[in-house]
Amino acid sequence: HRRKAGKSPYLLYLFEGNPMRYKSTFVLIFILLFSGGCASRPPLAAKYSWELYLAPKVTSETFKGQSVAILPPLNIEYLPTQEVYRETLAGLLYKAMNGYPDGPTIIPMDAVQSAVNKSELWNDVLQMDTEYHASAVLRKDVLSRLGQAVNARYVLLPKLLSFQQEVFDRAVFLGVSFLRTRLSLVSIQAQIWDTVTGEVVWQGVGEGTDASEVVRGRPASFASVAQNASESLASRMPWVK
Repeated sequence: HRRKAGKSPYLLYLFEGNPMRYKSTFVLIFILLFSGGCASRPPLAAKYSWELYLAPKVTSETFKGQSVAILPPLNIEYLPTQEVYRETLAGLLYKAMNGYPDGPTIIPMDAVQSAVNKSELWNDVLQMDTEYHASAVLRKDVLSRLGQAVNARYVLLPKLLSFQQEVFDRAVFLGVSFLRTRLSLVSIQAQIWDTVTGEVVWQGVGEGTDASEVVRGRPASFASVAQNASESLASRMPWVK
């Protein structure tokens, strides 16, 4: 009968009436705070990578004095909205791959785009990209012209496999979540193609994760998580000893 608008009936029960409820309430709050502090912490930023293929006779010496051009990343086919991340991913890959001074010269995607326009290869590259979605093969003749235009023996074809963000509860009491964690994950795949022979010489996958407590921080951006994935992928390049 003493319920007020906007007040929780359960809270009124705790704080009104019997004074012993005050002691019980403080004990309950203490337990919740203590259990929250003991709840498992969200995992820190992590990086994982795998080498899926390395062509026979290819070693770190194969790329010495050579150039590798980064092509525009392929977006997730069933999620066309992921295309907005293409330029960001290409830039992060360039930065990560450029961190190995003993490796080949890395040509950024922006330079590749400029070279394609200057050489009037736009239609050829568009057709090659369209055909790749159907055949998973980059045509040798177009690869050769592209390699000459960008002055690169090799090209790197990245592909965004996934970008996911999930929120899960870590501490729940009476149906109420006290600790929530947001987990972000980015997975990317890449192939290195020889523009002279038309062969795939290397393929690998990189994955990056990041987690934060919802009540304490903002969600991890695509760039921050994709950076972890790019760095892990770069560490698996065939010229890295």
